[in-house]
Amino acid sequence: MKGLRRTLFHISYSMGNFANTIAYQVFGNRIQFYYVDILGLNAAVAGIIWTIYGVWNAVNDPLMGQVSDRTRTRMGRRVPYVLFGAIPLGLSFFLLWTPPGHSPWVLAAYFFAILFIFDTLYSLTMIAYNALFPEVAPTLRDRVDLSATREVMAVVALLLAYILAPILADTVGYVWMGAIMGTLVAIGYMISMIGVREAPLSEEEDEVGLIDALKIVFSSVPFRWFLGADLAKEYIWLVLGATLPFWRKYALGILGETQVFGMTMGPGDVEAILLGVPILLTAPCVLLWRPIVPRLGYRKTWIVASLIFIPAFLILAFAKDFYTALLGTIFVAPGLAGSMIMPFPVMSEIIDDDAARHGVRREGIFFGMAWGIVKLAYSAQGVLFASVMSATGYIAGSDVQPLSAIWGIRFLIGITPIIASLIIVYCMYKYPLGRKTGAQAVLVEGGSE
Repeated sequence: MKGLRRTLFHISYSMGNFANTIAYQVFGNRIQFYYVDILGLNAAVAGIIWTIYGVWNAVNDPLMGQVSDRTRTRMGRRVPYVLFGAIPLGLSFFLLWTPPGHSPWVLAAYFFAILFIFDTLYSLTMIAYNALFPEVAPTLRDRVDLSATREVMAVVALLLAYILAPILADTVGYVWMGAIMGTLVAIGYMISMIGVREAPLSEEEDEVGLIDALKIVFSSVPFRWFLGADLAKEYIWLVLGATLPFWRKYALGILGETQVFGMTMGPGDVEAILLGVPILLTAPCVLLWRPIVPRLGYRKTWIVASLIFIPAFLILAFAKDFYTALLGTIFVAPGLAGSMIMPFPVMSEIIDDDAARHGVRREGIFFGMAWGIVKLAYSAQGVLFASVMSATGYIAGSDVQPLSAIWGIRFLIGITPIIASLIIVYCMYKYPLGRKTGAQAVLVEGGSE
């Protein structure tokens, strides 16, 4: 019975990651294509907005983490933000897809405003949810098992984000797609708090100010190397999602109905297959990584997972038809699974290390600072996207693009993720924790219980 309760709790808590993944991936996959290619927002203007957005996140996310660290309620520090933030977050997600008009300036102003409203609510809810992870999963076994469960739920969400969302956008429109996905986001976060009970704070937990907390966070050498790896990992996810619609449309030349496996399919269906098959494969790949992590340890596992990415991205860079493209996206699956399962155990290890040195647990500020800096990947992706598209002659709203723009798209989806993968390898090579083998770590932890 204890094992069953543990499994059910892991599933219910992981619904928060289901919600987070839907919000994050639908947003990352469709928002740029929707505003730039469909609504006609100037790519350079979009790049400016993404740059300001990245600066805001450098402030917003650490601030939200500090807010949750310093919150004191009978329900705990984190639970109220997740439970009561779920519905406003779902509503703001819906409003992303309801611009009031197609005037260039109105469109840009609306995108700017609603982007910041959505992101503030998203940061507060998501950081509070993520900050609970080290507490609800205190041991290495718990963290690997819960991380695997979280990512299996994330795979389900990815199927909805990359398959259902494009189909809904093509059939019932972006507004209804936003309404449906926003509802799932709100429901997922509310379910995730079932059975969550935060431990009471110790009397030693002083309310450190934001500046002092940031100094403590950045004094952590493991955290700094983790940031480099996580930033590169996040860029890979973002560039794949944001560039895929352009890649399908222009690099593969799938603009309308086409024959796939002997069937006539629309572009949204083709895009769904290109991502749906590898995402389905990601779930068993997550389970395959599960026994590998304790053996290799966190850092070695992440290095191996990142190197596995490289052949797949080379195929994506040069694919010219649906079948080659599908092969490339299938080969991405093992690397995606590895990159999904690793960050939270690594972050928990860093927080434990900091708590051992300072006697205080600061999950909120660590997750907030990590997420704030990692969201710079949004700006990096947005600015790089705008720069490459502008430099290569991309024509917004046109079904015909110059060859230079097509190669720019290939560069974005294939070559830049390889560079990011190598950055992860270097950062995790330098990461100072986890130098013991996974087996040694398990023995040490088991002996301390």
